[in-house]
Amino acid sequence: MSASPTAPTSTSGRVIALFGLGYVGSVSACCLARAGHRVIGVEIVPQKVEAINRGEITFVEPGLGELARDMVAAGRLSATADVAAAVDAADTSFICVGTPGQPSGAPDYSRLYQVCKSIGRVLANKPGTHDVVIRSTILPGTAEQCALIVSETSGKREGEGFRVLVNPEFLREGTALADYQSPPFTVIGAESEADAAALRALYAELPAALFVVPRREAEIIKYSCNLFHAVKVVFGNEIGRLCKAAGIDSHRVMDIFCHDEKLNLSRYYLKPGYAYGGSCLPKDLRAILGYGRQQVLDLPMLNSIDESNWQQIEQGFRLIAERQRRKIGMVGLSFKSSTDDLRESPLVLLAQMLVENGFELRIFDPNVVVAELLGENKTYVEKRLPTADRLVTTDLAEMLAWAECLVIGNRLPAAKTALEQARPDQCVIDLVRAEQNIDTRAEYHGLGWVARPAN
Repeated sequence: MSASPTAPTSTSGRVIALFGLGYVGSVSACCLARAGHRVIGVEIVPQKVEAINRGEITFVEPGLGELARDMVAAGRLSATADVAAAVDAADTSFICVGTPGQPSGAPDYSRLYQVCKSIGRVLANKPGTHDVVIRSTILPGTAEQCALIVSETSGKREGEGFRVLVNPEFLREGTALADYQSPPFTVIGAESEADAAALRALYAELPAALFVVPRREAEIIKYSCNLFHAVKVVFGNEIGRLCKAAGIDSHRVMDIFCHDEKLNLSRYYLKPGYAYGGSCLPKDLRAILGYGRQQVLDLPMLNSIDESNWQQIEQGFRLIAERQRRKIGMVGLSFKSSTDDLRESPLVLLAQMLVENGFELRIFDPNVVVAELLGENKTYVEKRLPTADRLVTTDLAEMLAWAECLVIGNRLPAAKTALEQARPDQCVIDLVRAEQNIDTRAEYHGLGWVARPAN
């Protein structure tokens, strides 16, 4: 299975039972019907069933009512409350029911699980392999529970009578039809490439890249997108508070901000790794938060940034300490590779924590010559890591041979060497994911990821 984008492949019309005729379900049903498939909507609310069969939609969405009317008239869209008839006639079931939040914040999956039971009961006497596609937003591991429910109620094993797949939607109210036709990407969560083949074919006409990934990855991708949208809204609003307090037009500021597609609106800084540091980000964050306090502004998201960053530094230390190896060899000391800037480097702070907790430490960073440090760079290291001149080594091979635990702190060329030369009796703590596909004989631990082994 690969997360690399691929082009969908085409197929002839399918028969699809689609559960839940709310917003996502109605849009998906109409668009699948427009693509040439026969869609049977399954809904427990009689008014929704009657509306669809009249070619009507029960909520406002531009263009959707006309599309529903046309698809019903063409005989490709209908609705029913009869689960057995719909599933029996279909080769694929889409689940689009709501997963509302409970007072605790946890999603309520009761409707989702009930639909899985209903599908499973029909599949008990249905030949062939039936795809169960979950469009509802679900937490990682939920699809596995759904597969277990279908298996228990059908008496069949997954892969031998049914497949459960995850296919999150990326629709916005008000532009849903355009979003369906031109999504940012299409994601299929499946246990194998073969399991995804039939669902992949449903999206043959869509122009977007298609990714087949493990189900848990597909589940968390949807949440990651929504969380980032929420973060952007709150970030914009907190910048607005700062701007208003300073008598500044926040919209003009953010218009210019959004022109930067190299860093601000880009891939940069969005991969899990170690903490930020350097001469700018920590200082500038403290400055703007201090300004906010002077203006008596409430900036909860911006105020939480430093604490979250510090927790990432501590998590790196805990990951090392839990291995119970005392001799630590660290690749990298500067706040990022290709620089000797040690100011507020998270690796300097990590090294300080290791020394203060009795670990033996050696550090390899060819960009850092302690004796040649000047100004604030020198002052910072003397304060945080006064023994740096004795800890930093220029002999990578000797450090790799000596260490019991190797810590990859930045993406120096030495990081790849460390991974390649690590012994089975050593462990590797990777704080930055030095390589996308990990090839090492050592016990490997990534800070915020499960390693994908090299092919």
